Amino acid sequence: MKNGLIVTCPLNSFPDHELRVGEIACDMGFTNISLSHKIIAMQRYVPRAHTACTDAYLTPCLKRYIDTFTNAFEKDKLNELNVLFMQSDGGLTSVEKFSGSRAILSGPAGGVIGYSATSYIDSQPIIGFDMGGTSTDVSRFDGALEHILESAIASVTIQAPQLDINTVAAGGGSILSFRSGLFRVGPESAGAQPGSACYKKGGPLTVTDANLILGRLIAEHFPALFGPKGNEPLDREASLTKFKELATTINSFLKENEKKTLSIEEIAMGFIRVANESMSRPIRALTE
Repeated sequence: MKNGLIVTCPLNSFPDHELRVGEIACDMGFTNISLSHKIIAMQRYVPRAHTACTDAYLTPCLKRYIDTFTNAFEKDKLNELNVLFMQSDGGLTSVEKFSGSRAILSGPAGGVIGYSATSYIDSQPIIGFDMGGTSTDVSRFDGALEHILESAIASVTIQAPQLDINTVAAGGGSILSFRSGLFRVGPESAGAQPGSACYKKGGPLTVTDANLILGRLIAEHFPALFGPKGNEPLDREASLTKFKELATTINSFLKENEKKTLSIEEIAMGFIRVANESMSRPIRALTE
């Protein structure tokens, strides 16, 4: 059973029982075996099961990435180096101990460690704002790193030490839509492929397109890395075409309800306001 995967999480997680199940699974040919008591030795069956399943899903992906990373070096060169990976709790770990459940917020955690070391001056609290393509991460530093042991990410409860980082599903790649009379931003994301409409790969409208239409992004200031062959500039016309299609739908709804129609720029700004509100919410929660 090449590359087979199995997760064990008994209701009463006695290590001996899980270890025996792991041995049987190994004999059956499973190559990826996740034992819940090794991943997180805590009570509460459901969160432990969620964490074990998350770890089992993510760890093989991480291992493939690490293999690609290490294979890019000359043979035995890495043996001379101390290669460490950032975990969700802000600590570092070796390649062998790096696992999916401990790496979910490793990127944002690196940002917290960075700004806490470089920007904390005169005991003034700092708010960290990390906007990416899919989500935005907000954190706070007031002289000491704040940790939590449990969080819910995408409705899945994860039991693992991590920095207290609030994540909202709004970023540059968040998809713009109009449903039931409401402007919606995300939680779906266009990702890197196909990316935003302006990437010229047939992608949907996103926050990035709205910023491009409003002149907040200048296409000429970006390298020609877009299009099917990765050699074209950002395409404002592609964004504009998609916005015109969406504007037709929105204004039809407004006319039916005897409301004032909106220009493309007003529609783009409306989506930006929705995105900004989503991103501002965790900042208020941390500062009020």
